[in-house]
Amino acid sequence: MYRELEIIVEPIHTRGDRVTEAPLARIGGDGVFVTEIERALRAGAVDLAIHSLKDLPTAPSEGLLVLVPGPREDVRDVLVRRRDFLGLPSEPGVRIGTCSLRRAAQLRALYPQAQILPLRGNVDTRLRKLETGDYDLIVLAAAGLHRLGLFESLADRLELLPIEKLLPAPGQGALALELRADSELLPLLTPLNDVVVQAATVAERAFMRHLGAGCYLPVAAYAYRADQRLHLQALVISLDGRRAVRVRGCVAWRPDQALRLANQLGVMLAEQALAQGAEEIIAEIRATSNV
Repeated sequence: MYRELEIIVEPIHTRGDRVTEAPLARIGGDGVFVTEIERALRAGAVDLAIHSLKDLPTAPSEGLLVLVPGPREDVRDVLVRRRDFLGLPSEPGVRIGTCSLRRAAQLRALYPQAQILPLRGNVDTRLRKLETGDYDLIVLAAAGLHRLGLFESLADRLELLPIEKLLPAPGQGALALELRADSELLPLLTPLNDVVVQAATVAERAFMRHLGAGCYLPVAAYAYRADQRLHLQALVISLDGRRAVRVRGCVAWRPDQALRLANQLGVMLAEQALAQGAEEIIAEIRATSNV
């Protein structure tokens, strides 16, 4: 349809890409994968940025707009087993690698006898570290494996973790198209926006934002439309996995007011979580983790 468009891909390596030995929360937290890209957008060096939505800070970026295309990829996390590892994640001493505090905290609750170890790098790097014997299992996002075309080749050693077992990060599985607010591309890209995916992720990210929690704290949320309602379930969990605040709720699905109602749902559940002790968990994590 738009054959006259010339598209040039400009790879940008962010601080999160370059610094792979330190935990994400300690090298910048929110925005560690997007700051350089947004700078390039504002400077006009690029016209459009494509992000994993879960990497974007929940606060709006001045002068920039975010569109959320559909459909959303699989939101679940997966356990990937080393080829020669035949054990179970619940066995004492099993080494499980992840870079996410959200995953680590939930894994400690699920598998209290396992060793949860830090793991950084892109997907290829993490898989290579798995095969060299540093880990018995690692946790990755199903969405990333699908997009990289790796899901089928790893299928015989994957275990998809159901949402009820490991709740995903707000925005997981969704992409974000970011552009300048006055961009000439806006009319071209607006039709790609998916109101259902956008509303679901607005609810998830509103929950996290209202808590005052950044992208890399152990906060999880998942929203979906069903039975003409938008449903949201969310979690704040301590790093040791021993204390967890779980909340859930729903609002009527009204397409003309979907984003406003989604935001209200996220805020409402965040208030419930705070009333049940989430604020103490987040404060304790910040105090002990320099987040």
